This record gives sequence, structure tokens and C-alpha cells, in this order.
Amino acid sequence: MRDFTRAIWKRLTLRKLGFGDRHGALDRLYRISDPWDMGSSKEQFRFAETNALIERELGRVGSILEVGCGEGHQSVHLARVAERLVGIDVSRRAVERARARCPGQTFEVGDVYGVAASAAEGAFDLVVACEVLYYMKDVAAALAAMRRLGRSVLVTYYQGQEAAALRPILDAIPDGVDSRFAFESTVWHARLWRDGGAGE
Repeated sequence: MRDFTRAIWKRLTLRKLGFGDRHGALDRLYRISDPWDMGSSKEQFRFAETNALIERELGRVGSILEVGCGEGHQSVHLARVAERLVGIDVSRRAVERARARCPGQTFEVGDVYGVAASAAEGAFDLVVACEVLYYMKDVAAALAAMRRLGRSVLVTYYQGQEAAALRPILDAIPDGVDSRFAFESTVWHARLWRDGGAGE
């Protein structure tokens, strides 16, 4: 019964969230813990593959800004390849759990625009946005803010209907390095830009 209730809550909360900046609905989603099933083998695989990509392309980095950190499940992994991790999420509930899950790192309630307004250009060695672009109203503007903030930027997204909407936006930014990884029937795409792209 608990799994059924969780599934119904998630389905109702996620309705019409795509490409919408609906921060209140995302925060409500976190009334249940781990709404995205980040503890699953599939997601743990994705975390490991993302870290492997970072290490292969960039090595260990000084600082990471994680956009859409959620409850900090992936933050734990990202902290292994960085000296310093800053995570931001629009959900207060999620940020509180991230702080408990990943002590010693910094987590704040906010979005990439708020960070871009207050931080210097190239303030982070790497900005990552894993599985979050689907919930942003203006993906191109969000990517521009990320590229201003990071000397490198990495985004991941799964292969599905949303990918078709994202590809033209991502392809409009030159010089990205593409990767993909798969777990059973789920395929993710990753795109990495080095040297951010501030000022382009």
C-alpha cells in the first residue's frame, strides 16, 4: 500500500511540471523521501558513470556547483571528485535532507539564476545539472547561466520524449562532448562543455 500511495502522490505532483519552473510543486514532491528512487541500482549506476565521465574528461576538480541537488544522493558521489561541492535546489525539504546526507558540503535553497546574480564569472570549476533540465522553463537561459558560472559544464538527461525537446537547445551550443550510458532499458545522454563559454 505504501508503494502505491507514493506512486499516486508522485504522479499527481509531477503533472504538468515539464519545462515549467514550478518550484512549489517540486517542493511538495519532497513530502515523501526519495521520490525519484535515487537509492535504486539504476540511479547508483548513473551516479558512478557520471563520476567516471568527470574523471576521464576533467580529472579531480576544485569546485562543483550541483544544480538541482535534490536530497543529496548524487552529491555524495560528486563530492568524491571535487575538493568542494555546492548544491542548490528549489526545494527547502530536499536541501535539508541533502545537508544531513552530505555533511561538510554546502547546500542552499535557490536556482542557477540566483547564483549567477551573486557569483563571479567562472566561479566554479564545474557546474553539473543532472536530470533537471526538464523542469526548467527556459532551458537556454539556464544553460547560459551555468556556462557563465562554470569553467566546465556537464548536463545529463535520459532518452525519452523530453530528450527530443532538449536536443535542439543543446545542439545550438557548439563544442560539446557527447557521451551516453545505459542500464538495462534506460539510456542517458551527457554533454560536457569545457571552459564554460561565458561571454559567447
